[in-house]
Amino acid sequence: MAEKILVAIDIEHRENSVKALQQAARLAQCIEGEIHVCYVLAYGFYDYVKPFLVEEVIKDSIAHVKMELVAIVKEAGLKEELIYRHVLKGGVHQQILLLAASLDPSYLVINASQPDAAGGMAGPITAQLTHLAPCNLLIVR
Repeated sequence: MAEKILVAIDIEHRENSVKALQQAARLAQCIEGEIHVCYVLAYGFYDYVKPFLVEEVIKDSIAHVKMELVAIVKEAGLKEELIYRHVLKGGVHQQILLLAASLDPSYLVINASQPDAAGGMAGPITAQLTHLAPCNLLIVR
């Protein structure tokens, strides 16, 4: 059975997402692994927001994200049929960790945008995943 690599990307940082997928592809070649890419829509994370979410908007957002994932995979030079895509809803790091728990990957690859001079630290999602990842973690900048 092939080892699994979970790649959690932020499509708002497309260039970093492409880099993360390319790194995951290199890793997959080394370990003969399969690549699972995910994106998390933060919809519904807060209970007080749920009543204001229109189901049609959520469906449109999911369709848009799926198209973006296809485009990013293509831009990274990977074959679409070799990638498993997951679009999740909820708290970002929580959903990534839940997917990781169900897939049991050998590696979690995440894209992180470059920090600015004022911040200089990893973002809160990267920090949470760094502390809680159940497997090896690769942060791609």
